Amino acid sequence: MNINEETSGSAEQDNYDVSLLEILINYFRQWKWYVASAIFFMSLAYLYVKVTPPQYLIETDLLIKEKNKSGLAGQNDLLKSLDLFSSDKIIDNEIEVLKSNTILEKTIRSLRLQTSYFSTNGFRKGELYNTMPFEVELLKPITDSYTATLLIQLLSSKEALVNNTKVDITSPVQTNAGLILIRPTGNGEFKRLLKVEFNDIDDLLLRYNENLKIVPVSKQGTVLIVTIEDAVPERGMDFLNRLVQEYNNAALADKNQETSQTLSFIEDRLRGLADELRSAEKSVEQYKSSNQITDISAQSQIFLQSVQDNDAELSKVQIQLNVLKNLEDYLRKNNSEPSVLPSMLGIDDPTLLGLVSQLGQVQLKKLSLLKTVPESNPLVTSYSDQIDALKEAILISEKNLKGGLETTKQLLQSKNNQSQSIIKQVPLKERGLLDVMRQQDIKNALFTYLLQKREETAIQLASDVADSRIIDYAKSSRFPVKPVRKTIYLIFILIALIIPTIVIFLRGVLNYKIRRRSDIERYTKTPILSEISFSKDAGSLLVSKFPRSLVAEQIRVLRTNLQFVIPKEDEKVLLFTSGISGEGKSFVSLNLGASLAIAGKKVVILELDLRKPKLHSGLEIDNEIGLSNFLIGKAEYKDILKRVPVQENYYIITSGPIPPNPAELLTNGRIPVLLEYLKQHFDYIILDAPPVGLVTDAQILAAYADVTLFIVRHNYTPKNNINLIDGFYKNKKLKNLNIVLNSVDLQMGYGVSYGYGYGYGYGYGGYYQEDTKKESSIISKLRYKKKNKS
Repeated sequence: MNINEETSGSAEQDNYDVSLLEILINYFRQWKWYVASAIFFMSLAYLYVKVTPPQYLIETDLLIKEKNKSGLAGQNDLLKSLDLFSSDKIIDNEIEVLKSNTILEKTIRSLRLQTSYFSTNGFRKGELYNTMPFEVELLKPITDSYTATLLIQLLSSKEALVNNTKVDITSPVQTNAGLILIRPTGNGEFKRLLKVEFNDIDDLLLRYNENLKIVPVSKQGTVLIVTIEDAVPERGMDFLNRLVQEYNNAALADKNQETSQTLSFIEDRLRGLADELRSAEKSVEQYKSSNQITDISAQSQIFLQSVQDNDAELSKVQIQLNVLKNLEDYLRKNNSEPSVLPSMLGIDDPTLLGLVSQLGQVQLKKLSLLKTVPESNPLVTSYSDQIDALKEAILISEKNLKGGLETTKQLLQSKNNQSQSIIKQVPLKERGLLDVMRQQDIKNALFTYLLQKREETAIQLASDVADSRIIDYAKSSRFPVKPVRKTIYLIFILIALIIPTIVIFLRGVLNYKIRRRSDIERYTKTPILSEISFSKDAGSLLVSKFPRSLVAEQIRVLRTNLQFVIPKEDEKVLLFTSGISGEGKSFVSLNLGASLAIAGKKVVILELDLRKPKLHSGLEIDNEIGLSNFLIGKAEYKDILKRVPVQENYYIITSGPIPPNPAELLTNGRIPVLLEYLKQHFDYIILDAPPVGLVTDAQILAAYADVTLFIVRHNYTPKNNINLIDGFYKNKKLKNLNIVLNSVDLQMGYGVSYGYGYGYGYGYGGYYQEDTKKESSIISKLRYKKKNKS
């Protein structure tokens, strides 16, 4: 009857649950590792929180103003049709400008953040800002400037200790960090000892660029939320406020560049016109003096005024044509690099002015962007496309305006020609005076016009403001945002749980030995007859020495299960073997024999491991004459049969002297004779054979056995040995093969199940006890005396 086949349905049904339960029990059994890991990692978390400087969140809100949409409706329609700008592109560009290395470097240098100061008191490395009694400036850096640490303490306003060396601070000091200059500030504790470190500007730029976060409040809005994390809240607030200030200064400088160029052009033109006007006035004065003319007639005066007005208009038209010519020359230059636009003095066409203004803004933004990103960046390419589109639109508008100005110029010149014919009718002296006064009035009108434009340009330059406004100045969070203690402790607790779990899991995955019943059932259908627990008790015959122990009870279960595999009374020979040495076959076979003897059966055990015999040494029995003597014909039955001293009805045939040819002795025909004799005098015959995986002795003896018990040891037998067992089971080389799982360690969380695979769900708690632990030595002595008296 096959035990496994009888219960396969139930076992397979509960296999998953049992496996999961075993896994959970295995992890729970390792609770000491979890406790140790939790203590270790919680200590690390505590140290991390104590050592890590707290970080505060500093925030400021910045409004990017929308561009003023002045001008005619046609201009707005033209710009929209070109699709040159959109709000999100402007915001993205302003974010890049705010985070540019140029703005960051100006901010860092203005706040003198290249030097860091640290307190020497306390466990944590505390950084100081604006509370230092002195400031240190690195004048000439060297190779070790950014790795060296200076210990500085002021002694007076003229002396200080630098790395325990007294120095004069009225002049630069040479140190191992380079040439430095120490300046007392009058802040904080005067004689406080501080650590001073210098920071490379490139490292600071990288650090602040990564730490600085700029996000728009929404996709449609133009408000930017600028944040930074800093261990010193005051420094973080100063940094953000200064950053916005430098950003506004740069924006104003870009806006005023075109206006300054126009103002410079007007100033140059005024200086030339002043000389020309003085020359014209002097000509009028000389003409009147030489011709003794004090005044001209009223008619000539009226005519002269008309001519002057016409000349003034002609001059304005000519100036506008010159400005348009300069603009056209600028636009037709095949130059992709942005440059300063020419002055638009005198041009009052709103469409053209709007396009030129937009072109200037796009060029300035492209220049600002090129400071932070390469020219191949898509944003730069987008700006280049916008510039090309604007130039084409400006050329079209300039051509239309130029045509109108040319027509106006022709009309004014025609009017001038008519005036010339009228001038010829004026008396000669008055006509000469009209000529020189006309030149004077032309220069004077142009000079006055330029003076007016200069004032307008100067007012515009003075009234320009940045395109951004601070909504809220920088403000620090009340409590640190890093490290978050709850989060840190939670992370370390998770690590403390995960690491032991991973280690236990890997130990299970990488383990190549048998650790549970399912490891055997996975590779073979060979029945598992019994499982025997590991015992710390010393001695070979535990069944006799500790009859109430767990192992003794499990041996009894094995004895009971034998009834299912050898139901016939004439089947008396039990063969014990294993795959390798050390799996406990001698221990199991010896104790099973003792258990059968206790049950009233007459049992004999044969020590058939003729190469490395162990049974006789454990039982302290003489081995001078044994099985090897019988096999060579030098001993009889009565000579080799010996009584086991501690157990009645139990006999042993020891191995005898170790022979040179054990395998040949087993095949000489004496073993069957011996077994026939023993079957007539004993109820059970136990054959303790050598490991089948090492020598052939067990396979030779298998021909005489009725039942083969293959011993597999928990956490010792390699898993690939199960394939060997499965081969014997399928090929029927070992008769009535069954497996006994030995030395199962209950402390590792592997439960014991018996017999048919149902297991004992209630366990043995309360039904057995370890005698060596439950009884004191005094009670043992009393029992020994009582037994001797009886």
